[in-house]
Amino acid sequence: MKLRSVNLYTRILLWLLVNVVVLGVVFVLVLKWQFAEGLQGALGGIAGDRLQVIGQAVYEDLGNQPRGQWDEVLKSRGRPYGAKVTLVTIPERVMMGDVITVPTDLKKIIREMNPPERRGDQGRPPPPGQGRPPPPLDDLEAFLLGDPLPEEGRRPPPPDRDGPPGGQGAEDERRRENIPARFGTFLVQAGDPALYYAGVRLPPPPGWKREEGHLLLLISTDSMTGGGLFFDTRPWLLSIFGAVAISALLWLPFVRSITGSIRANLHVTEQIAKGRFDVRVPEDRGDEIGRLAHGVNQMALQLEGLLRGQKRFLGDVAHELCGPIARMEMSLGILEPRLDGAEAYRLSDVRDELRQISALVDELLSFSKAALGQKAKAPEAVMLQPLVECMLQLEGVPASQYRVQMPAGLAVMAAPEMLRRAVGNVVRNGLLHAPGSVLEVTATVAKKVVTLQIADAGPGVPEASLPRLFEPFYRVDVARARETGGTGLGLSIVKTCVESCGGNVSARNRESGGLIVSIELACA
Repeated sequence: MKLRSVNLYTRILLWLLVNVVVLGVVFVLVLKWQFAEGLQGALGGIAGDRLQVIGQAVYEDLGNQPRGQWDEVLKSRGRPYGAKVTLVTIPERVMMGDVITVPTDLKKIIREMNPPERRGDQGRPPPPGQGRPPPPLDDLEAFLLGDPLPEEGRRPPPPDRDGPPGGQGAEDERRRENIPARFGTFLVQAGDPALYYAGVRLPPPPGWKREEGHLLLLISTDSMTGGGLFFDTRPWLLSIFGAVAISALLWLPFVRSITGSIRANLHVTEQIAKGRFDVRVPEDRGDEIGRLAHGVNQMALQLEGLLRGQKRFLGDVAHELCGPIARMEMSLGILEPRLDGAEAYRLSDVRDELRQISALVDELLSFSKAALGQKAKAPEAVMLQPLVECMLQLEGVPASQYRVQMPAGLAVMAAPEMLRRAVGNVVRNGLLHAPGSVLEVTATVAKKVVTLQIADAGPGVPEASLPRLFEPFYRVDVARARETGGTGLGLSIVKTCVESCGGNVSARNRESGGLIVSIELACA
């Protein structure tokens, strides 16, 4: 399906969808650009703030619970999100919470967040000639080497220590003043299979001795969002879909208003192209489309005036020609008895020419009357079969040369005089171009529309000539002889009369040969 064949309303909606897709692609590219520097750079602002909140909450929970319940506090913190939460202390090297195996590339980050210089012997220089002795290989060293700590092998948490009220140093002062602490955080992807690890550096809770070491809250999950623990994507998605929905609610009435006005202009221009100049476009807009509607209405008025003036002029000329033609025929009638031989033969040719002129003038009068009398009478219910049979008899068609098939009592809405003239001209056209053939007249009803078809068995019409068949003075090339060509106004009069009844007329060739003229009228 080509885009040009799609209506304007659908095309605008498609372009709106393309706009949304382009924005989505740009958003994905920006994310890829951000993630090129790693998760810490891309999500540091979003996840970091969330991890700060988690660290603050865990910090308060640990301060409000005895140490014997810390293990359950940590597990319950990650259980709703499908994450594992572990608390590591250095140098005591104690794990609390879920069991987590730390990949090699994460060990460096943990060591950097817990450098040896900050351990309990901070500030003590090593003995002369000796470096700092390595810490003993216990639970944390096995943990850092990648061996998971089994449930039964974990060192139990140290017993509760009753420290001085409020703890020590700056942390105690911060807690007394109710100032939230800022904790160091990280978010990385490591391991095979790859998992996401988040770390939060916690200050010592109340009652925690500084020499017991620093606290590191470690979270492991298979989702970059932590199942909503690090950051929740639902508000983002709801915001995006909400913005799209609000945009659609704002745009759809606007688009419908524009396309509706354009469709109205299109309908009216199509009717004008068919010769109906009494249609109008609503002029209820003040923008360019409203000016277009006003221009279309003015064009229809101008065309209607020009066409009616042209047809009136043709009628006046034809009417004025009737007098001279009548006087010429009278003069030829007086001269005819007085001539003989070659003069009488030439007089006969003149009489034939005058008869052709008289027929043309009569057709012009009929065409003018049909055009100027379109609004003379309102359509009324007309019985179709009696009217058709009457016109066949008036045109002198023998009963053996026509067949009429239509439902009994079928009636249409039409001006009786106009319909009789239209049917008579179609019958006359069939007799002229298909002499001796049988005329088949049928009528069918579908969706409250009656289709009257009059078909002959003549030579038909070239396909290229069918669209122009109802134009005034148009004659098919093969029918330009004086004997069969006619004046070219017969079917034009049919079209004018049918449209004055609110109907449509068309023509097509029969498959077996001949021409079918179809007249569509409203069913009474």
